[in-house]
Amino acid sequence: MLQPFTRVLDLGTGDIAPENRLVRRRLSDMRGAYAEDCDGAQVVYEVFNIDVPETNSELQTCTTRLYNGKVGDEYFMTKGHFHEVRDRSEVYLTTSGYGRLVMATEDGRYAIEEMRPGSMNYIPGGWSHRSVNVADEPLVFFAAYIGDSGHDYGSIEERGFPVLVVEGPSGPEVVPNPRYQSS
Repeated sequence: MLQPFTRVLDLGTGDIAPENRLVRRRLSDMRGAYAEDCDGAQVVYEVFNIDVPETNSELQTCTTRLYNGKVGDEYFMTKGHFHEVRDRSEVYLTTSGYGRLVMATEDGRYAIEEMRPGSMNYIPGGWSHRSVNVADEPLVFFAAYIGDSGHDYGSIEERGFPVLVVEGPSGPEVVPNPRYQSS
C-alpha cells in the first residue's frame, strides 16, 4: 500500500522538492514535431514527475516547464500525445507564463484553449494534447491524470496535429499544419 506523502511545488519554476524523475526534451527529441526540421541540444521543456504506481487507483502528477523560443515561426511546444487508454482525461493548472493548449481528436477536430496563471484546462478522454509557449518567459503548469493512462506519442509523430501555433504580425496565430495526415 502506498504511504501518504507531501511534495513542495515552486509555482514560478515548476520545480518539485524533493525531486523525483525528470524528463528533459531537447530540440533533437522534437524532430518531426515542427513544420521545419530541427536539431540540437537546446532544452525545449522539462517534466518533473512525482512517481506513484501506474494503476487506475492512483493519480499521476507532474509539472512541466516549457521554455520560450521558436523553430522558424512556430513557438516551442511539447511533443503532444494521446493517452494509451483513450478514455482517460487530464487536468492542467497553469502556474506561470502564457501559452495555448492545442487538442485534437483522431478524426481531425481540434480545440485551442488559453493557458495563463490560474487557468484550469480540462482535457477530455479521446483528445490528444500539446502545450505551446507564446510568451518570452517559461510556461509552467501542473498536470494530473489517472495512473494507468499511458502516453501514445507515436500517433502524433506519425500524423501530427491538424494545426500549428505560429508567431503572426499581431501575436500568436493558429494555422493549418502542412505535415498533418488525416486518417
